[in-house]
Parts: sequence; structure tokens; C-alpha cells
Amino acid sequence: MRKISLSILILLLTMSSQIFAKPLADKAKIDKVSQYFMTQILNNEVEAAYSLLSAYIGIDLEQFTERGKKVANDMKQLEKTAGKPLSFDLLETQSVGEHFYKATYLLKYQTIALIWSINFYQPDNGWKLVDVSFNGDINSLFK
Repeated sequence: MRKISLSILILLLTMSSQIFAKPLADKAKIDKVSQYFMTQILNNEVEAAYSLLSAYIGIDLEQFTERGKKVANDMKQLEKTAGKPLSFDLLETQSVGEHFYKATYLLKYQTIALIWSINFYQPDNGWKLVDVSFNGDINSLFK
């Protein structure tokens, strides 16, 4: 009985973190949060950047937090070979109606560049984060 109660409590806490995530009111607020996220990434404050976005999460909080820790480690490893990032630039924003919104940034290093995508979804009123990813495929930028 106690095992079941603990499992239910954990499930409720996980669900409530998603239910009570505060949505972003509009695309201008998404742009501000995304810009600040990238500033933290540039300053090698990766876990803090992911923590910032976790307030707006529309996905599993625990998985997102774990991904943030992994990305922080990956970025430290990258710094050993590529050095510190030099700057970042907003490449584009894209919308699918009032349902999805994506901000794409370029994080520049001396010898490489990473493309960061931050995706939001609006189920009703307010935008929630659904994905953050990065890759080194600069060819995908050419259309």
C-alpha cells in the first residue's frame, strides 16, 4: 500500500510541474526568454539556462533537467577542443499559425558553429516550451 501511495505522489508531482508551468503570454516574451537563454549558454551557464526554461516547460521536467546536465557536460567537453564561444546571433523565427513557434540561433566559436533551436507550443492560451536542441549541421541552414 505504501509503495502505491509513493508512486502516486511522484506521478502527481511530475504532472503538477507540467500543469503549473507558467506559459509565456506572447511571441515577444518568447523572444526575450530565448535571448536570455542564449546569453547564459554563451557565458557557459548551461544548467542555469535550462533552469530558466524549465519554468515554461510543457514536457517532462525531470527528463528536461537531466538533458540540461548532459548538455552542460557536452559543452564543457566542446570547450576543450573549440574554446569558448565568441557570440551568438538570432538566425530566424518561424511560426506554424498560433500553434508552434521556433527560434533558431547560431552559437559561434573560432573554428565551428552550433545551431540551437528552441521550440514552443500553444495548446490554448500561452506558450510552453517543448524542445531545445543543437547541432553542427550548418548545411541545413542553406535552403
